[in-house]
Amino acid sequence: MPITIQPADAARLQLSGDAETVITVSSRALREGFVVAVSDGTLLRGHSDPKLRECNFVVSVEGSGSISIVRGSGGDTVRLSTQIDWIVVTAGDHALRPAGACDDDLQQEFRFADKERKAA
Repeated sequence: MPITIQPADAARLQLSGDAETVITVSSRALREGFVVAVSDGTLLRGHSDPKLRECNFVVSVEGSGSISIVRGSGGDTVRLSTQIDWIVVTAGDHALRPAGACDDDLQQEFRFADKERKAA
């Protein structure tokens, strides 16, 4: 089932589809921008504009599934058409640094329920 990411309000993102949850975006991420990394290899850059009350996304890296971004009045809606195992939201310029370069409080990781995997 695809995953949809859309602004819930000025400081939160709503995930719908395989998982239903709300991701709180830190105040630093709201100021500096943020990155959403997805288990399929997708990398999105996000930016929140408090004056317009919008959240916009740009695809930095396309993962193995297809991705679409639909522009709306409250910001962008992202649709990922592949099964997702995890999503990480990281604030600011720390987003693309190697592991260990980020403070734990700047990053949120969401793992979806493990599905049984069998060898072919």
